Amino acid sequence: MKYIRIITIAVVICFTFSACGILGFSVCGILGARRTDYFGFNIAEFTVVAEEDSHGGFLGDGDYYLILDCSGKTEQAAELIKDWSLFPLTENLQRVMNMTCSGVDDDGVYYSKTLAEIAHWPIIENGVYKFIDRHSEAIDKSDDTNLFNRYSFNFSIAAYDLDTNTLYYFEFDT
Repeated sequence: MKYIRIITIAVVICFTFSACGILGFSVCGILGARRTDYFGFNIAEFTVVAEEDSHGGFLGDGDYYLILDCSGKTEQAAELIKDWSLFPLTENLQRVMNMTCSGVDDDGVYYSKTLAEIAHWPIIENGVYKFIDRHSEAIDKSDDTNLFNRYSFNFSIAAYDLDTNTLYYFEFDT
């Protein structure tokens, strides 16, 4: 009887943490808290064009993309991107964004897309970008040289199109 009670408690805890991930809550954060700041861009201050988060489950794997129209506040956006790197992306970042991922969409249809397609990134000719390696083994969070030397990816990358004043933000976690 004691073992049944322990197993029941363990199952309830597992389902609770899984549900938190599915609903977009942070397991370690305050339940219901929603992140609003992306590399200094507060989504309340700009126009959200598109946003989707597929993170979920106990491990939190998935991707998140956000597209912000910053044309109404170009001076504020210019201040936020002043230290970002000019395009083109580094060789490793080009490689990872052109990496193909497969899965099944919400309608049950199999797909094979690049990360750039999943992030809804257009071809950006005139822009800047910022990369953060969020992997636990990363020493320099802005360095992408070890991106392919690990078994998983955990990074955030943003691109700002200077011609359209649009921010494209993407998180990828495996």
